[in-house]
Amino acid sequence: MSDLIYLASLHSIWISQKKLNKIFESNSNYKNFYEQLGYENLQPFFTSSEIEKILSKKERFDINKLSTIIVSNNIEIVTIHDVKYPKLLKQIVNSPYLFYLIWEIDNSPKIAVIGSRWMTLYWKRAIEKIVPSLTKYFTIVSWWAMWCDSEAHKQTIKSKWKTIVVVWTWIDVVYPAWNKILYDNVVTSNWGIISIFPIWEQANVYTFPIRNEIIAALSSWVLVVESWEKSGTLITVNLALEQWKDIFAIPWELFKINSMWCNNLIKNWSAKIVTNVDDIFEEYNINTLDSLENINQISFANEVEKIIYNVLLLENLDIDLLLYKTNLSLNDITVNLSMMEIKWIIKKWLNWKYEIN
Repeated sequence: MSDLIYLASLHSIWISQKKLNKIFESNSNYKNFYEQLGYENLQPFFTSSEIEKILSKKERFDINKLSTIIVSNNIEIVTIHDVKYPKLLKQIVNSPYLFYLIWEIDNSPKIAVIGSRWMTLYWKRAIEKIVPSLTKYFTIVSWWAMWCDSEAHKQTIKSKWKTIVVVWTWIDVVYPAWNKILYDNVVTSNWGIISIFPIWEQANVYTFPIRNEIIAALSSWVLVVESWEKSGTLITVNLALEQWKDIFAIPWELFKINSMWCNNLIKNWSAKIVTNVDDIFEEYNINTLDSLENINQISFANEVEKIIYNVLLLENLDIDLLLYKTNLSLNDITVNLSMMEIKWIIKKWLNWKYEIN
């Protein structure tokens, strides 16, 4: 049995992501910790009443059943120590220690496409017009709520490109149930499904905003298709703004309640107006995006240069934002920026921002 099954088991018996980060900050012997679970190794992290609940849950927990479910559903357990763990996800305050993954997540640029559940024909046409063009350059991130979010996934699959579904339940729970066909299409197309919740977790008011934070964290940009006044879409937008992500919004009629907040985001300069896909492309230079296909033709001296180049492909940044976006050290950034300038790979432009030459 894989050691990671023991980690998933710890997660399933009421040990949260936050606690897992503390417990396994300097060691990752999950099997040993699980098998020796008791007051001695839990006391530094939990109160007595919490320890009693954890030990009680362990007595009733069937680790073999969990292992069978994970193996039979091809579920991968990715920890914060893994190379596959997305760098953007590490940059939020409450980075999950682990997440569950079906199929793949890669380093391609990602844009979240989000909206309210009650979609009009106007918004459906907007998604049909914009999303297929976006899929050429971006992996589409969302969750399969009915209407806006589901339609974004469907258009991406139709375009035969990459999509990632972030769910607010255990990974093999299809919620809402009417999305079973979409679930099957995502799985058979080998696109990614991600959950940070333990086995048998159902959708609830607690998991809803956490899922929204993961969507915002995984994406470099957010496209708001539609938003009601009390829509969960606004939670994702606010979280994305806190994470310094660029927001795009599609406008509509002034007096339609389901377009009010898209219009307000634009009016308050929190989002850039999008009337066609070029409004997004021009923000990052469509010619630069085209060069994503030719990145392998550039000769990089080391992996750090490649990381810097990939980030600057998508937006011009100063040193402070490069440090934030790449998670590299100041020394690595400054030394490699200088070398890349000498080789004319990048140049320094207005406001001390660097861009691809």
